[in-house]
Amino acid sequence: MFVPSSSRLVVALLFTTGPVSAQTAADNKGAPHATELSAVTVQSSRYDSRRDSTASRIVVDSDELGRHGDTTLVDALKRLPGITVGTPAPGRSGAIALRGMGAGYTQILVDGQQPPASFDIDSLTPDMIERVEILRSATADQRAEAIAGTINIVLAGTQRKNTDKVSLVWAATANGRQAPAITWQRNRQRDAGSHALVATASRRAFLVEETGQEHGTDSDDEEQLSRTTKLRAEGSREVLTFAPTIEVHVDDDNTLRLQGNAEASRFTRVTDIEWNTLQGPALRHSRYRQNTDIAVALLQGNARWSRQSINGGRFDAKIGLGGNRERNTYREHGQDVIGQPSLEERTDRELRVSGVSSTGSYALPASGRHNLQMGWEGSLDRHREDRTQSIRYFGLEPDTYSNQAYDAQVRRLAFYLQDELTFGPQWSLYLGTRWERIETVSDGGDFVAIRNRRQVLSPVLQSLWKLPGKNGDNGDRIRLALSRTFKAPALTSLLPRPYTSTNNRPANPDEIGNPALRPELATGIDLAYEIGSGQGLRLNLGGYFRQIKGVVRKELQYQNGRWLIAPVNGGNAAAWGLELDGGLPLSALFRTAPAIDLRFNATRAWSQVDDVPAPDNRIPDQTRFSATLGADYRINPRWSGGISYSYRSSVDVRTTSVQMDLKSPNRELDLHAQWTATAKTRLRFSASNLLQQELVSGQRYLLPEGSQEIVRTRRGIALFRAELEIQL
Repeated sequence: MFVPSSSRLVVALLFTTGPVSAQTAADNKGAPHATELSAVTVQSSRYDSRRDSTASRIVVDSDELGRHGDTTLVDALKRLPGITVGTPAPGRSGAIALRGMGAGYTQILVDGQQPPASFDIDSLTPDMIERVEILRSATADQRAEAIAGTINIVLAGTQRKNTDKVSLVWAATANGRQAPAITWQRNRQRDAGSHALVATASRRAFLVEETGQEHGTDSDDEEQLSRTTKLRAEGSREVLTFAPTIEVHVDDDNTLRLQGNAEASRFTRVTDIEWNTLQGPALRHSRYRQNTDIAVALLQGNARWSRQSINGGRFDAKIGLGGNRERNTYREHGQDVIGQPSLEERTDRELRVSGVSSTGSYALPASGRHNLQMGWEGSLDRHREDRTQSIRYFGLEPDTYSNQAYDAQVRRLAFYLQDELTFGPQWSLYLGTRWERIETVSDGGDFVAIRNRRQVLSPVLQSLWKLPGKNGDNGDRIRLALSRTFKAPALTSLLPRPYTSTNNRPANPDEIGNPALRPELATGIDLAYEIGSGQGLRLNLGGYFRQIKGVVRKELQYQNGRWLIAPVNGGNAAAWGLELDGGLPLSALFRTAPAIDLRFNATRAWSQVDDVPAPDNRIPDQTRFSATLGADYRINPRWSGGISYSYRSSVDVRTTSVQMDLKSPNRELDLHAQWTATAKTRLRFSASNLLQQELVSGQRYLLPEGSQEIVRTRRGIALFRAELEIQL
C-alpha cells in the first residue's frame, strides 16, 4: 500500500495513467465480484448541512422520504435529484441510476456497505429508513466503485425518545392487485443506552400484460418475417423483516452498538407467452408457460465500538457476520404451433452466501487546519451455488442435462487516508486517497479454476468556496471535485456458465459470462454552484465529466448453432452532463401566498463511446434527460398534500455495431395527501402513475443477412395507497 503525504501528490495521482489491475488467472479465466456507487443531493427546508460540508452530499431524511406515502423505498428514490428508476421486470424493481448512467455505474450501499447477494432493495419501505445520502463524487472512506456516484441507504436505528409506532398500509393497483403491509417500530431510551426494533410484514401481488411485434428484413430491405406475441405474468412477493438495535453507553467515552437484520421472502410468478407467426418460419415453441418460485432467508449482524479520546480523537471499529440462502425452482412447458408438447425444462438452484467483514477508522484530534482520518475495510465472502438443469425436446433435438455448480471466494481489503483542511471562513479543502484490492477465487463443475486479482488507487480532491454574502455573511457556494473511480464486473458476468433461452435467435439469445472481463476505470471532475437564502430558496447548478476506459458492453455472437451475448471490454468513452435541483416557497415571492413549497430537479446527460459507430453511440442504458417538478401544500395544521410530475426521455443507444436498445419516454403523475387526526394519529393517501402511460422497449439487430427488430409494449398501472400511522 502507498499513501501520499502531500496534497500535491494527491492531485498528481488523479491524472496518472496506467493499469487499473494486476491480474493472474488459471487457464486465463477470472471471476471478480461487483459493487456499485452513487452521488447525492440534500433536500430540506431546515438547516442544510450540505452547505457547510466540504465533501458534497445530499441527505434526505425519513420525513421527506415518507411524505408521498410510497409503498417501497424505490418509489421514493425516483423523486430525488438525479435519480432515475428503469422499467422493472414483472414483480421486480427497476434498476436505480444516478445522472442517467445505467449499466451499474451507480453504487448502492446499505449502512455504508455493499448489500449481500439475494438482497432486493424493493423489500425496504420508507418507514425502515433513517436517511438516504447521495454523493455525486467519491470520498475516501467509502468504496470507489462509483463512477456515477453513490446512494447510501441508512437503516433506522435508535432514537433519543421513547416511541411505539404502528403503520397499517393497504394498496391496490388499477388492475385489481392488492399490496397490504404492516410495520411496527419500538424505541426505548435509557441513561445507559437505548434499544429499538423495526418489524415489517408485506405482500405485494402483481399482474403484468405485454404485447410485442417482431419484424425481419433481408439484405435488400424486403420484409421476410412478421410475428406478434402476448405475455401475461402474475404473481406475488411476500416479505417478513425483523431488525433489532441495541446501543450501550459503557461510559462517557465508549459506546457499543449491536445491530441485526433477519429477512425471509418468497417470490412466485407464472408467465404465459404466446407467439403468432404471420410471415416466415414458425417458432419451434409457439406457446409456453414459465413457473418461478424463489425463497430467500437472510441473517446479518454487526457490532460497532466507538471510543472518544480525551484529546479529541475518535476510534470506530465494526465487525459483521452474515449469510443468506436462496432456493430457486424454475419450470417451463412449451408447445408447438399445433399444440403438441415441444419443450420441458426443469431447473433447480440453491445459492448459499456467508461472509465476515471488518471496518474501522481513527480520527486524529483536530490540529490547526487539519482534520485527519484514516481507516480500513476488509471482507471475506463465500458463494456456493448448486444448479441442475434438464431439458426435454420431445424428439426435436437431443435432450440435455447439466450440473453447473460453483464455489467462489471474494476477498476485499482497503485502506484510506483523508484530511479536511480549513484555510479560513470561506475556503476548505478535502483530500483523500484509497487503496483497494479485490481477489476472487472460484471453481465450477463445468469450468476450470479461476483466480483474479486487481488493485486500484483512488485519489480524490474536493474543494468548497463560500462567497461573501450580504452583511458579511457567507452566501453562495462553489464546489469542485476531482476523483478516480472504477466499476468492477459482477461475479455472474465473469463465470463462463451459459443461460439458455427459449426460441433462440438474435432477438432472444443465450447469455454467458466472460472470465477475461476487466474493470472500467474513470477519471472525473465535478463542478457545482449553490445558491441559498434564509427565506428557503435553494438552487444548485452543476456539471460533471467522466473519462471511462474499457467500457463493458454485450456482444452478440453465433456459436455452435446458437446465438448468445457475452460481456466484453470495448473502447473508451466520455460521459458528461448538467444537473439542476432546488426548491422555492411561494412566500419568498409573495408575502400573502399560501404555504406552498415548489421543488424541481433536472439532469441532461451526454456520452460517446469511441469504438461504436455513430449516431447514438452512448454508454449502455443512458437516459439523456430526466426531470421532476413537484409542489407541496400545507393547507392547515391538519391537512397537507401535493403533486409530483416526472419525465424520463427515450433511450436509443447503439451498444455495438450491430445492436441498438430502444425505450420510449416515460411520464408519471403522482398525488399525495395527509390528514393529522390527532397528535398521535396520521392518515396518508397517495395515487401514483395516474397517467398509466404505455412503456415501449425493444432491440434492433443490423446483421449482414438483414435486420431484425422486436418491440414490446406494456401499459403502466396506477397504484392507490392508504396508510394509517398510530403513535402508541
